[in-house]
Amino acid sequence: MAQLDIDKLTPSRSLIDLTGFAANSLDSTLIGYDLENVLDDIVLAELIDVGVSGNEIIRNGLVIPVNAEAKAWRIGEVVLCGKGCTLVQKGDLICFPNNMGINISKITVVDYGQIEHGQFLNEHRIFGVVKPRKQNDVNQPDESSSSTEK
Repeated sequence: MAQLDIDKLTPSRSLIDLTGFAANSLDSTLIGYDLENVLDDIVLAELIDVGVSGNEIIRNGLVIPVNAEAKAWRIGEVVLCGKGCTLVQKGDLICFPNNMGINISKITVVDYGQIEHGQFLNEHRIFGVVKPRKQNDVNQPDESSSSTEK
């Protein structure tokens, strides 16, 4: 029996035609749907510490491969939070362990837009709300961590 090249077959009813999809659009877990809200204590955070390719974490200018440390701390912005969330709200910057949620990519959120890299997690898995340091303070040590010796 002769083998056929799937790329040369004309799409028919029994063959899914993927030519209409944009490159990598099948990475989304919600093909054909937009996410409107999340339930209970679920938070959707857009990762803001991710590099351009999505395979690295940026820390103060350092590039760290995502697979180098499965338990790496991540920084994200809360995009959606369920009605059971009491500690964070939309727009908060949060820190959480990378291995405590479900990674997502290319999800469109109603009234927000597309999230290239994000994570679903329960509110109780968030370790804190953070704020960025001022640009001139980034390389300065924390005052609380400096010690004074006599």
